[in-house]
Amino acid sequence: SMPSTRDDLVNQYRQEAVSNSVALTEFMLDYNPQAAALYCFYEGQEDLFYYPVRVKNLSNLTPVNSYDCGGKGQVIKVRNIIKANIYYKEVRCCFFVDKDFDDNTSLPSDIYVTPTYSVENLYCTEEAIESIFISEFKILRSSPDFNTVKSRFFTLQRKFNDKLLVFNSWLACQADYRNANSTSTRLNIDKKAKPYFSAIVSSNMDDVSINVNLQSKSALEELYSESPKIDQTVLSSKLDEFENLDGSRDFRGKFLLRFLIDFLSRLQSISAEDSPLTKKYSSSLRFEYASACSTLSQYAATPECLKHNVRNVSVDVSGA
Repeated sequence: SMPSTRDDLVNQYRQEAVSNSVALTEFMLDYNPQAAALYCFYEGQEDLFYYPVRVKNLSNLTPVNSYDCGGKGQVIKVRNIIKANIYYKEVRCCFFVDKDFDDNTSLPSDIYVTPTYSVENLYCTEEAIESIFISEFKILRSSPDFNTVKSRFFTLQRKFNDKLLVFNSWLACQADYRNANSTSTRLNIDKKAKPYFSAIVSSNMDDVSINVNLQSKSALEELYSESPKIDQTVLSSKLDEFENLDGSRDFRGKFLLRFLIDFLSRLQSISAEDSPLTKKYSSSLRFEYASACSTLSQYAATPECLKHNVRNVSVDVSGA
């Protein structure tokens, strides 16, 4: 039978949504109309290492509740359900998604989109890298080694991005295809590429190497055999566009994070003889890709637009 009123419709929508959204169910159990609380919805587990600590610093609301929605589409879906329900009219929420290779212009304005490809890119900014060298490796800013290691990092990061230009462009074409055809081919990008991302930075830290399996259209089509075929002319125009981008901002963040971790591990293990630096610097951290977002969270950059977004939602709370 058809729902008879808007509320019936909302309730039905809610039942259907709740059955497959743990985040929404958790939120409904937590929601307290009397509390000056903030409810934050994220794409995934990695975001929980980055955002909540920053949101708590920026917001005057408390408590700050965090929910992992399990994907970008789910964050948007949860947002639409909450906004459609009159019961949640007063609720204060933040919704956070990655820019990715998507056109996000049609997203509602209350969804925060990273200025970079993803949160991971914010771990690879100049500000973040400098902080890691200073705090974790105890390299003095006034030492010549500081500029040496910094310029070495960014030179190699650019080389790394150049070698992954085809991969990033091809993935962007795949995203365009998905969005244009409303398909949802899940490529398991990182799982399949992982074996080919080893020993990126050379032993004396003066070059990078990337496996041939990640460097050409034909190799990628073989690795991701279930992916739709992208026409060469489509890829070529994407390559032209991507050549002019700042890869550290706009290329896939998880790849950049692999480079970062490899570089830091190399810096940690390099012998004084092989090192371009005047002495050996060590760090007590364990640099591992799996835990990188958690371990290095304090050093990641916090964009101005994020501060603005959280403060906007947090202001003007009666009785706070």
